[in-house]
Amino acid sequence: MKSIKTKIVLVVLMCSLISTVICGSISIVESSRAAKENSADIMKLLCENQGQKLDGMMRQVSQSVDTLYDLAVSELDDFQKFKTDAAYVDAYSQRLAPMLLQTAVHTQGAMSVYIRYNPQFTEPTSGLFYTRDSADSEFQEIEPTDFSMYEPDDLEHVGWYYIPVGNAQPTWMEPYLNSNINVYMISYVIPIFVDGESVGIIGMDIDFSAFTNVLDSSSIFESGYAFLANEQGDIMHHKELETGSSLAEAGLEAVAESLALPDQEMAIRQYTWRGANKSMCYMTLVNGMRFILTAPTSEFAAQAKTMRMLIFLGALIAMAVAVIVGFLISISLTKPIRQINNIVGETAKFNFTHYKDSESLYKKKDETANMAHSLHDMRDNLRGMVENIRQAYVDMADSMERLSETTEKVNHMSEDNSATTQELAAAMQETADTMDTVNSTIAEIRGRAEEIRGRSDAGKSNSVEIRGRAEKLKGSTRSASERTREMYASVQEKTKEAMEQARAVSHINELTQAILDISSQTNLLALNASIEAARAGEAGRGFAVVAGEIGALADQTSDAVGDINGIIAEVNQAVGNMTSCLNESMNFLEETVLKDYGDFMEVAEQYTVDAAGVEENMGDINSQIETLLTAIVNIADAVEHVSQTTMEAAEGITEIAGKTQEMAGVVGTNSDLIEHNQSHIEKLKEIVARFHMQE
Repeated sequence: MKSIKTKIVLVVLMCSLISTVICGSISIVESSRAAKENSADIMKLLCENQGQKLDGMMRQVSQSVDTLYDLAVSELDDFQKFKTDAAYVDAYSQRLAPMLLQTAVHTQGAMSVYIRYNPQFTEPTSGLFYTRDSADSEFQEIEPTDFSMYEPDDLEHVGWYYIPVGNAQPTWMEPYLNSNINVYMISYVIPIFVDGESVGIIGMDIDFSAFTNVLDSSSIFESGYAFLANEQGDIMHHKELETGSSLAEAGLEAVAESLALPDQEMAIRQYTWRGANKSMCYMTLVNGMRFILTAPTSEFAAQAKTMRMLIFLGALIAMAVAVIVGFLISISLTKPIRQINNIVGETAKFNFTHYKDSESLYKKKDETANMAHSLHDMRDNLRGMVENIRQAYVDMADSMERLSETTEKVNHMSEDNSATTQELAAAMQETADTMDTVNSTIAEIRGRAEEIRGRSDAGKSNSVEIRGRAEKLKGSTRSASERTREMYASVQEKTKEAMEQARAVSHINELTQAILDISSQTNLLALNASIEAARAGEAGRGFAVVAGEIGALADQTSDAVGDINGIIAEVNQAVGNMTSCLNESMNFLEETVLKDYGDFMEVAEQYTVDAAGVEENMGDINSQIETLLTAIVNIADAVEHVSQTTMEAAEGITEIAGKTQEMAGVVGTNSDLIEHNQSHIEKLKEIVARFHMQE
């Protein structure tokens, strides 16, 4: 029979072989397909990365020229003066000069920077032009091209100006060879317009090698490379073909056709060139050029072949590792199993002593550790059970001895209890008779309490009637007091009015005195008139008669005033008497009547309070009587219950006496059971002796 270790090694080896064959086959098939897809993805990714790198360089140039354009427009504050004043143009150019130089210095690959003005209203050489021979030299200002030497349609010499102006938008120019410094350049130019009228252009020339160096460093697989072409299919840079030549003329018609299809951008296209099958993808740059990445198609499959070899080699290594790992795993698995088997063998022999390798088993984190813990728990449980059995037979032996002694005592006590219960039964019967007497006494007390409650109810009813009368008396007193107060207020008000009228009589005295004064003056005037009439003689006789009548009238007025004064004196005396009488009446109402009514109100209030107190006391007495009756009923019920309980207790004691006799018989039976249990205790002792409990 093969061991578990051998079986584990064989199982691991077979599983590794089967999985390696299956996975290897799938991997080889899928790797070929994935390698081709991966190669295509690599080409697309590299094409995109390198294209974006070129775009980044071009965007830096366009941003520099855009900045100069914004500065040029912001500095041109008077376009009409710019068109007519040469001094204004020169000052404008001087303000822009440092900005042009600063921007060109900080632009990668910049060889020239310039701003040229419209020759239709400025000098033919107007503007600024800074250039340098190499990237390491300083920028130098040179005289701009003289527009008067060329026609506007001479694009070979002045196309750099008129083409952007004609496009009316920022323009990337085609690469060209600067014969003065023998450097290929590419230009970015922005035309300047104000209100739709051309001001000029602003632009920058970049060393084209800054872009071609990126192209030359772009490679893929073993022999793949990159090149540039324009929208028309002309080659802008190629490591084997001449710049400016046509793709079609170079035998790359398929490439030219692909570049003409916008939906084919970043797609893998196949073509044949010089007898070799090739794959390509392209990306359109910000200046409209096409960045093309190409490589032989055969190099796509080379990666798949390499991958198949790696998969096969990896499968062999995996199988070897699987055998080694299987062997190590089998050792690590079988060792704890052997140790557990040894522990189980010792347990079968009832040997529960500590096993020396158990600690190493507990530290494992697999199923064997769980088995070891379970086995340890089982041994602990068995050990505990044996210990419990041992303790049980010791306790049982001790209990049997004590139980035997106790049984004998209980037997004697049962005999004593039987006699005592007979005496208790007789005492309970006597107690029941006494309870009957107590019941009759409580019934009599209850009748007297009922009579007291009836009288308290009558007293409560009378107190309610008394309080009602007190309330009625208080209301009548309050009403009379209010009417008296109203009468007092009315009399007081009328008294004030009479006093005011009495004061009016004093005004009459003042008027009569005034009349007397007027009468005295009238007499004086009448006397004077009589004197003057006498002096006038016959002519004043009629005036003397009038003066006499006036004097008589004044005398009559004096007499009438005298009579009025007499009447007024009588009126004043009557008013004084009336005022005195009214004051006495007011004092009587205020000091006597109102005060008596106040005292009467206090008596009525106290009468009401006393009636309420009587009612409350009657209520309290009634409540106490109710409580007393309830207590009497409860006492009666309790006495009746005690009487019944006493009777039941007497019957129970009689029954206890009988049970005590029966218990005496059971105690005798317990003695027989104790002797029987003693034999079982001896058997338990023999079983425990077979177990080895030392740790």
